[in-house]
Amino acid sequence: LSPPQNSRYQTYQRMWNYMYSKQPSVFVKSTEEGIARVLNSNYAFLLESTMNEYYRQRNCNLTQVGGLLDTKGYGIGMPVGSVFRDEFDLAILQLQENNRLEILKRKWWEGGKCPKEEDHRAKGLGMENIGGIFVVLICGLIVAIFMAMLEFLWSLRHSEQSEV
Repeated sequence: LSPPQNSRYQTYQRMWNYMYSKQPSVFVKSTEEGIARVLNSNYAFLLESTMNEYYRQRNCNLTQVGGLLDTKGYGIGMPVGSVFRDEFDLAILQLQENNRLEILKRKWWEGGKCPKEEDHRAKGLGMENIGGIFVVLICGLIVAIFMAMLEFLWSLRHSEQSEV
């Protein structure tokens, strides 16, 4: 990984320049120090998403602002040509397929005392969101049938008068 000051993304470069120039320094030596600074002062702490989620479950005064800057997965490092690599791959795949990893994550992550956070992402449309459309369509259909009947009666009456 390249340092942020050498990033090809201008946003990251600007963030680094701003943070580097601040006095007193905005950098901390540990996650615990960063979280303590967030809780005790006007400070925002950039933290890896998994750790952020873990600490937010343990302390209800912490919150995540905005979305993720970047997403990465985790891996298990092994020496090249390790005989255990295939066994680990198969075991992890099996745990994923059985949903066991998600169950373990919920057990350890959501074991905190904080109430569930509201999900602010866009939700799918449900019947309560689009039910009004059907009411308008049905009312329009009824009005259209009524108008068609009036027009039919009108044309029928005028055709009888023209025949006489």
